Amino acid sequence: MMEVRSIGRSAIDGWLRLVRWPIDTATQLLPNGDSGPRTGASLAIDRADASVRELLGRALNDEELQADARRRRIAADERARAVELRLEAEAQKREAHNELSQRQEKAESLRQQAERQADEKERKVEQERQQRKQQVRQTAAKQKAAVEQAREEKEHAAEQKAKRERLQVLEEQTGALDTKADALTTTDEAQRLAKAAAKAKAARKGTA
Repeated sequence: MMEVRSIGRSAIDGWLRLVRWPIDTATQLLPNGDSGPRTGASLAIDRADASVRELLGRALNDEELQADARRRRIAADERARAVELRLEAEAQKREAHNELSQRQEKAESLRQQAERQADEKERKVEQERQQRKQQVRQTAAKQKAAVEQAREEKEHAAEQKAKRERLQVLEEQTGALDTKADALTTTDEAQRLAKAAAKAKAARKGTA
């Protein structure tokens, strides 16, 4: 009986291998990868294989065939779970990568913003410094102009004072000369009159 069941299991295994061969061959042409159709098709074939073995094992009351079917189903389920875990890990990895990329982009954006703000602040500081320098230059120029104007006004006032003093001296000298001239004129006139009087007196004496 054991030999008959062993022969039966061998026959079933050979038949299933023969049935699966074209399907497995066609499956190999599908794209590979955990998310590719090849993995899903291969798992479906393995589960179908396990189901057929279990069905035949029950029909033949072959517990070893049924146990083999359960092992194959468990192996397929574990493979499917492993694929799910890998897919989940890949999804988490992509999510983490996307999150990291977003953080890096945000950090880069913040860095660029900080650089722009720093450049703008530096530009404003330089602009304010240039404005202060301009104000200092303007203030210095105004002070210099005020000093120069005060000096010129002082010199002009001194020149005017000197002119007035010279004019006063000239006026005083002119007055003195006028007085002297008047005195000389008076003296000359007195002498002329005296001469005229003496001449008239002499003429009167001559006639007498």
